[in-house]
Amino acid sequence: MSLEITCQDNKIRLSGELNRDTLMRYSPFKLLNSLSGKVIFDFSALSNVDSAGLAWLIQQLGQARKQQLQVEFSKVPTQLLALAKVSAVTALLPLTD
Repeated sequence: MSLEITCQDNKIRLSGELNRDTLMRYSPFKLLNSLSGKVIFDFSALSNVDSAGLAWLIQQLGQARKQQLQVEFSKVPTQLLALAKVSAVTALLPLTD
């Protein structure tokens, strides 16, 4: 069980599992500090996400807004969408596809 976050050309790619066990490695998350303009979170390689992962993503959205970044979520897995729906936070997520 692991999480890998990489960034290339303002695209942040998450692969593996985004959950309470893997997030500690990326807390605090400083990658956004080095970016500007439009940032795309690519979830195409994400295999698992839990409510802690969703909360972490919402926290990153808040940080991005403070830095005036335009964020888009791409290739969002069904599991993440279901968690957002049950948590009533779907409207907070910048979904593109």
